[in-house]
Amino acid sequence: MSHFFQKPENALKRANELLNTPNADAGVVKRQKRNALEILHEALIAKKNRTWQPTHEELMLTYLNITIDLQLGRIAKDGLHQYRNLVLAQNPASLEKVLLFFVNESEKRVAEARKHSTEISILASVDLESSQSPEAVMMSTTTSEDSADRTDRAVVLPWLRFMWETYRTVLDILRCNTKLEGLYKQVALSAFTFCRTYARKIEFRRLCEILRTHLYTMQRHEAAPTTQSVRQMRGWEGWSAESVELHLTIRFDQLDAATHLELYTESFRTIDDIHAIMQFWATPPKPSIMATYYKNLAHIFYVSKNHLLHAFAYFKYYTLQQREGAVLPADEQRVLASSVVLASLSIPIRNHHSILLENAETAAGLLEEKDEHMAALLGYVGDHLAKIVEPLMDGVVSQIQPSLAALATNATLSVYVPFLEELTIHLVLEQLTHVYSSVTLAHFHNMTKGLTATPRDIEQLIVRSRKDASASIRVRIDHASSCMRFSPVLAFESQAKHLTHLGQKLQAVMNKVVPVGPSTELVARTKKGLPSTRSAMLQRRVRIEQQKEAYEQLQQERAKADARKKAEAEALRAKQEAERLEAEAKKRELEKIQKIKEDIARKDAKSILAKLGKDTSDVDFDTMDRNKLLQEAKEKAVKAKEEAQRKLKDAARNLDHIVRATREAEFPILQEQFKAKQAEEKRLFEENWAATLVQAEQDHAFGLAQKTLFVQCQPLSAAFRAAHEDRQRAKIQAQLAQEALRRQVNLLEEKVDRALARKADHDEEVRRAEEAELKRIESEARAERLRAEIAAREAEEEQRRQEEEAEAERIRQEEANKPKKYLPPSARGSTQPSEGGPDDANWSTVPRGGRRLDDVFKGRDGSGFGSRGSGIRSFRGEDDRDGSSRDFSRDGSSLISCFMDDSPSLQNHFDVLFVR
Repeated sequence: MSHFFQKPENALKRANELLNTPNADAGVVKRQKRNALEILHEALIAKKNRTWQPTHEELMLTYLNITIDLQLGRIAKDGLHQYRNLVLAQNPASLEKVLLFFVNESEKRVAEARKHSTEISILASVDLESSQSPEAVMMSTTTSEDSADRTDRAVVLPWLRFMWETYRTVLDILRCNTKLEGLYKQVALSAFTFCRTYARKIEFRRLCEILRTHLYTMQRHEAAPTTQSVRQMRGWEGWSAESVELHLTIRFDQLDAATHLELYTESFRTIDDIHAIMQFWATPPKPSIMATYYKNLAHIFYVSKNHLLHAFAYFKYYTLQQREGAVLPADEQRVLASSVVLASLSIPIRNHHSILLENAETAAGLLEEKDEHMAALLGYVGDHLAKIVEPLMDGVVSQIQPSLAALATNATLSVYVPFLEELTIHLVLEQLTHVYSSVTLAHFHNMTKGLTATPRDIEQLIVRSRKDASASIRVRIDHASSCMRFSPVLAFESQAKHLTHLGQKLQAVMNKVVPVGPSTELVARTKKGLPSTRSAMLQRRVRIEQQKEAYEQLQQERAKADARKKAEAEALRAKQEAERLEAEAKKRELEKIQKIKEDIARKDAKSILAKLGKDTSDVDFDTMDRNKLLQEAKEKAVKAKEEAQRKLKDAARNLDHIVRATREAEFPILQEQFKAKQAEEKRLFEENWAATLVQAEQDHAFGLAQKTLFVQCQPLSAAFRAAHEDRQRAKIQAQLAQEALRRQVNLLEEKVDRALARKADHDEEVRRAEEAELKRIESEARAERLRAEIAAREAEEEQRRQEEEAEAERIRQEEANKPKKYLPPSARGSTQPSEGGPDDANWSTVPRGGRRLDDVFKGRDGSGFGSRGSGIRSFRGEDDRDGSSRDFSRDGSSLISCFMDDSPSLQNHFDVLFVR
């Protein structure tokens, strides 16, 4: 039967009813919780109602609470993924609240289970992701574990496994989402705390791999986004400053946890992750974070015996502590400075040649800076440590031994004592190399007396110095002669700098004793041999360059070959690792299937045995044959059934005998009782019948008396009834008449209202007709006025035109009658206007001060046509003064009359237009 509910509130209500079932035992409660979980899960994955509601959040909290009670991590993971798809785009805060509740509630349950355990280290080696194999079950039944161990395995371990699944699920849901990065950091730090608290090294490695996978996914998407990565990373907004700081905080805590768990391989990989994340950050992290980082880094380098990087990391940690301005107690500051000094002194002496010191300009600055740092540190260290530096450089063991003994008593600084002893032995060997060619072993052991190093340790140190130290302390041990021999060649090489220094001093003395004078012959020989010397030097330089190029090419080929071999080895290792992981996954899957089958068979056997009535509390199904148990239980059940049937038949037979004897004994008694009861009932019947007759006679007499009394009142009752009916009939007739009158009045009122409405409509139509007629009359009057004005305008224009033509004719006559003045040919070209010249524009220019024709036209009103009527407007508007407007004004009357004769509607339109 499906428990599907479309609405989440219905599913939640039904689940709460199942969870709150009263007076139920543990088995019933567990079944009810599973049923409620199934209901909530089906409501959560329903395709309808995909819009988030507050009820969904309450439903999810109840769902997670049930999964925590039943320790169903996979079902919780499925539900959380469904809820993320539902709520992530609508209300991310709800998802954050649900996930935080899930983690906190799981941590509370683990803490409660932890109270029942006394030893966590027993479970530290157990893989929380592996299932319990049959061999482990058999081993647990055969070994002699005490109750505490069984409690750890039966109570604490399942909760630890569930807690680990919780962290994995939540981190998988929160990955690559910018809005939920704060919760991602919180859960990751909680997971690190879980691994530290319960010493979970295996889970810590897997947790680091999970976080590293998330980081690599973001890096690949940032470098080369694909369609799949864009779809998967749609909630990630890229590397912001807050995101980089958050991931750095996670990796710093991861580094601290790896150091605490002594997983130094993971520490190195975490350092690589930190370096990769720092590439996305333009500004450096906070000094406090970097100080913690360098502190853990110093510890890691110390464990890996990389003393140079250990000293540098410790120095950076000390520098950041000073830069941050943290107020440390004097003792802590002294111990910190002493640790930095001792870490620097513990660096093994390798080759004295350094690339950084090849440049003379930078070498002096580097050495000066180093001396300043060391001097500053020596100002903070203790007195016994400040006194050890100078004797240590001189290699005097007797003066160093008390200081080393004092350092051995300090728990923090005692770790550097073996390295200081190695440095002391190294310096003693170097001093002996400069002075002696051979030294007896007894004398050397006497010189190093007081140190904790054994002769074997000293020999191992000499062997190591033979490999990686400078040539100045290369020595061979001759056990046959019990002495240490220094090679003459090596001794010469070690004293080369002394000979060079001696030669420089002797040359300076010679220059002072015998002054150098000019030597002509020496100068001539030098000049003569200068070309050959220069040529030899150039050839030597060419050979050196060729050798360097060949050596570099050889190194490149070797590097390529090494890289190729390394890549092949890495590919082979990755392939083998993938095959191993695949095989392990298949093995785990087969083991899981086998375990499920065994669990199903065990449950079936338990249910069958329970039905057969056998107690299964003390039965071990893993060590006993289930078929044999079932056969024995069936046989016992058959025997019990047969025995019960036999007993039932015997009991039925005995009961029949008893019943027969009882009935035979009671038969006479029952007959006597029947006769006595029959006589008694007859007597009672006769008495009751006599009493009934007497009561009937009395009732009949009373009825006759009542009838006589009621007959006298019958006429009065009939008269009253008739009068009452008449009154009611008159009242009803009056009401009917009143109702008819009211209906007639209402009908008349409705008729009057309809008449008034028709009259109002008729008045409105009359008013509209009168207004239309009035407007028509007004428009006709305006049109008539307009025609009169146009006619007057045309007459005025015609008169003005005739006057202008007469004036122009008069001027032409005057010009024609004037005598022409003679002009010489030379002046004719300058006076006659050229084509396209200025006279084209002034063609009416008249000599001797005569008036121009255009001046005549402009003399009237400035436009050449005189004054116009103020009430007449052309179609082109008030600002139109061109010829087309004037032409339209002259011929407007004929045009308007044409339109008016053809259509009255057009006449009305023209009237309105001219009015406007």
